[in-house]
Amino acid sequence: MIRKNNINVLIITLLCLATLIPSVLFAGDMDYDEHRGPLVSSNIYPFYLPFINLAPDRAKPLGEGNFKITVSNLYGNTFNYDVNGVKDGFQFDMDVEHTRTMFGFDIGITPFLDLGVEAAYVVMYGGIFDPVIQGFHNLFGFPNGGRDNVEDNQFNITIANEKGLWINLQEAVSGINDITLKAKLNLYRSKERGLYLALQPAVKIPVGDTDQLLSNGNMDIAVNILAEKNGYNYAAYINAGWMHVAAPENLQIFDFSTDLFSFMLSYEWLVRGGWSAYFQVDGNTSPYISSHKRLDHFTASINLGCKFDLFGNSRLQVSFGEEFFTFATTDIYLNIAMELIF
Repeated sequence: MIRKNNINVLIITLLCLATLIPSVLFAGDMDYDEHRGPLVSSNIYPFYLPFINLAPDRAKPLGEGNFKITVSNLYGNTFNYDVNGVKDGFQFDMDVEHTRTMFGFDIGITPFLDLGVEAAYVVMYGGIFDPVIQGFHNLFGFPNGGRDNVEDNQFNITIANEKGLWINLQEAVSGINDITLKAKLNLYRSKERGLYLALQPAVKIPVGDTDQLLSNGNMDIAVNILAEKNGYNYAAYINAGWMHVAAPENLQIFDFSTDLFSFMLSYEWLVRGGWSAYFQVDGNTSPYISSHKRLDHFTASINLGCKFDLFGNSRLQVSFGEEFFTFATTDIYLNIAMELIF
């Protein structure tokens, strides 16, 4: 079943693809060793943690015998206060700070084929930054969205409707997220034009706890198209994909869509030797059919950040993420990542 709001994401994906056209038409001198690939990111919104969650990737293969180790830590804050509770037919309360630490390993099997694995550990708890966020909002006159009505640094995830209760988490959650196995097959490469195209199939192996939103208890699959255009002092990266996911075993109060679309557009500017600045947008459609925007709307987040060369082929990433124009994603998050390429 394909949702209507998937059309919005398809439109965004087409717009992203259109940004490659000027780059393809005007090729310049390339320095491939300088390009660092898109920002490492993932969707840490609690209600997407049970599903396949691939990190963005570049289309250019690693090369036979080369491998990459990635460690990423995202820290986010998400809040929603439902004034009416279940009286209006739907209760959606969420007050959580959460971190997802992802470990990735990729290896070049042939000049055209990479294999990889991604695993993650998730912690969700009350956090420590509620007073800081409220102080920031108050300083600039921004609305607090009901934060003043609850205690600081509490943990609560509650979702219910007239059919019953789906989630009621009142204590901190931590555990292993599901594991993803992936491959990347290069479909087209033009070193002279700096253009690459690849196919990325992936499958998620359920190992997390379904009661803590760390797994849906089923295998998910995904197929991504990866595109990359390298220029003299810039690079553009696009991921566009389809995901087939299963409803969580404990989800009984909503209808559910099993086919999702994902997108990612990343623009890298080579500021000077040793570091790059990024603008990136990524997201996906929603599997939920609940009549509540925080579940049904597709996700879209803006990521701004930099990657710095450290030693050898190691890179440090520091980036900041904010919801784009939808309410169905993490409000704000910080990401620190390390990539080592051998």
